[in-house]
Amino acid sequence: MHPCRTLSISLALLSVTTALTTPPAAAEAPAAIPVHINVQTGDHADFSRLALVNAQGAPAVDVGSCGGRIAFSQPVPWPLEALNGTYSRRLTGFQTAEEGRSLTMEWPCGARVSVRRERRITFIDVADPPRPARKPGAPVPASADTTLLAEAPGASVFPVIAPPPPEPAPAPTAATQTAPISLAERLNPVASAQAQPVVQAPPMVQAPPPVQPQPVAKAPPPAPPPKPEPAKTVAAVPPTAMPPSAVPTSAAPPPVAAPAVQADPPIRAFDLDAWAGDDYPARKQHLEQRIAESQGRARVEALLAMARFTLARALPEEGRAALDAAESLTPGPDQRYELRLLRDAFRALDGTADPDDSQFVRAQPSPAAADHHVWRSATLAPSRWTAAKSSLPIALKRLLTYPADLRGRLLTLLAESAGEAADGASLNLIVLEMITLDGIGATDGRLDFFRGRLAELHNETAEALTHYKRAAALPNLYGHRAQVRSIELRLASGALDDPGAIAELESLRYAWRGGDVETDALAALGAAYTRAGRIDAALDIFGLLGRRFGATARGRAALTTGRGLLDAVIGHLETTPGSALDALSLQVRYGRTVALTDDDAGTQQRRLARLLARGGFTLEAARLLHTVAETARGAERAAVGLELARVLLDAGRGAEALAVLDHTAGPAPDAAADPRTARRRALLRAEAFVTEGEAMRAFDTLRGLTGPEAARIRADSLFRAGEWAAARAAYAELLGGPASGPGAPLPDDIAFHALAAFRAGDDAAVAAAAERHGKALAGTRWAGLLDALAVPPDPAGKPLSSATVSGQLAAADALAGMVRRWKTP
Repeated sequence: MHPCRTLSISLALLSVTTALTTPPAAAEAPAAIPVHINVQTGDHADFSRLALVNAQGAPAVDVGSCGGRIAFSQPVPWPLEALNGTYSRRLTGFQTAEEGRSLTMEWPCGARVSVRRERRITFIDVADPPRPARKPGAPVPASADTTLLAEAPGASVFPVIAPPPPEPAPAPTAATQTAPISLAERLNPVASAQAQPVVQAPPMVQAPPPVQPQPVAKAPPPAPPPKPEPAKTVAAVPPTAMPPSAVPTSAAPPPVAAPAVQADPPIRAFDLDAWAGDDYPARKQHLEQRIAESQGRARVEALLAMARFTLARALPEEGRAALDAAESLTPGPDQRYELRLLRDAFRALDGTADPDDSQFVRAQPSPAAADHHVWRSATLAPSRWTAAKSSLPIALKRLLTYPADLRGRLLTLLAESAGEAADGASLNLIVLEMITLDGIGATDGRLDFFRGRLAELHNETAEALTHYKRAAALPNLYGHRAQVRSIELRLASGALDDPGAIAELESLRYAWRGGDVETDALAALGAAYTRAGRIDAALDIFGLLGRRFGATARGRAALTTGRGLLDAVIGHLETTPGSALDALSLQVRYGRTVALTDDDAGTQQRRLARLLARGGFTLEAARLLHTVAETARGAERAAVGLELARVLLDAGRGAEALAVLDHTAGPAPDAAADPRTARRRALLRAEAFVTEGEAMRAFDTLRGLTGPEAARIRADSLFRAGEWAAARAAYAELLGGPASGPGAPLPDDIAFHALAAFRAGDDAAVAAAAERHGKALAGTRWAGLLDALAVPPDPAGKPLSSATVSGQLAAADALAGMVRRWKTP
């Protein structure tokens, strides 16, 4: 930039800068506040500035999308009254917070903000948000604007930037008449503004101010007045098109000339009906020609125009290709902003948008930004219907002006989301909109399908089946979806049994392939196989869902649908004895698909791990729980850690169980979060110490814990340590509890009590245990132990009787049988 130009800009900035010092009220503040500041604000043509002078150090500055915050570590006497009483074009809404330690302010959403520090001064410069260029002098309706999505002042995401007031133009001559603007130029606002013939107003023609009054100097200098802004160039406009205030009153009437052709304004960014046009081939050809002929920034604008055209025509693949090509050409900041918005719109159209990363959701729209409400609802609908529902009335009203193809796609997306959320009232509004707007979906079965879904939500089964039957007559996507819903509805009402449902679903599956309906049909078929007991066929269906659809965009919906099938399969295995091999087959063959299908908490994988551990496959169960624990966080991670420790203890791996308990414990103590979790963790740690032979550490862990679980671990630790008398007494306390219920003795308790008594030489206790609990061990792995340990007394000096010999042989045989059962895998 030229030095003189830089100096003039600096002088202009200093001339409008207002010094805001501490008000008199702040001067009387107590001396305990050590921070003293001076604040200055100023406006420039391109930006607004806030300068803060502080001798104690630089403050912390947080920059947000619609405002910022300046924070100190101590209270500050902010001059709020002076700040809010000074006019600033971009800095408003000054407020204090945190008892005076911070100052918050507002600026236009999307503004470009820069923060820099020079010695003791902190500068915050706020420039206008990026916006597409507009052809100067083009007539703009009062209700229209040139920004993306915003339609009225106050739109929170895309603020309206009012066009500059029109300047007077000389009468057109033959050399300066405006030529008719072409369609390709209308589709590219920047190129149109650059290609438009312009003329500069002669300096001798003086016109009164067009809109805003300017201060009049008392004595104008003889030299031409300096221009603080560059001279504006406007398109030639006939006198009849000028506003009344711009027509000179004292000047002589201009010479009569041929009337100029009125140029149409560029199409607004989200005037989707205008972008779609009436002639698809001609418009696409114009846009392709513009892309081929332009370079640099103009080429990016042409690609943006192509993306808007494909969005209006509901062609997401072509639109994403145009956006990718535009991003490869190094677009400007304002163009990157438009690229982001258009890409969010295409994701919303596909139903794959992430609400947490969308401009339509991150900022709340104003009531006047109707287009913003449309795309916000479309973005939120698939996953957060409750939030999307708030914008539904405005969105439905705005959809009246959208092209037919795009309107149909968006209404279908909203209807499917409302149906999945079982929101009958909202679905009714959407269906009425589809009926009134050109009968959307009347010819492809879509309308009948959603009307059937609406009747189903109103518990009108007969009417729902009638609509589904009418839709199923068409061999297309919605016809087959209606068949699947009809089958499920008849199954639920008892009008169809599982064999009949399997026959219908198999015929549907093999008669037509592709689309979302195949995943629904496969999931319903797998559930029917599960109810019929055909687990192998159900597992094959589940694996097919993962193989065919797991890596595609449609696969996410397929895997979500398959979650219901997986739940049915695991539920069947949990209630079926001897299903450990089926659970192992499910994990080995389809473990990856199970992980993809599962929710964030790993619910199905944890259920599958319990099945594997119950069947003795502790190694596979431990591996599966390890995988779930790696991705879990917080309380879920702690719960998975407890399950994994239990599996490891059952496998005799106490050291690994201790490591898992230590690594999965949260930062907060379990006792403060959940006393039950804390008790369970302490019991597992004590059991792990017992498994590792550390009896004293187990006793320390059990200190203060009561109940049968703690008593059993204490007795087990004494038994492993060889303290037979103490172990016998500890197990005797367990045997003295209630015969049934949570505290009832286990077969292991009876067996270890008898073994401890035998090792302690207490034959009477062994005989008493055999007499009292002999029948309790029948059918367990301890069967025959008490008979083997209870040796009958041998009378001294007398020969053994045949009964005594027979009893001892029977006891030896029972003991040998027990040993064989223990050694058999």
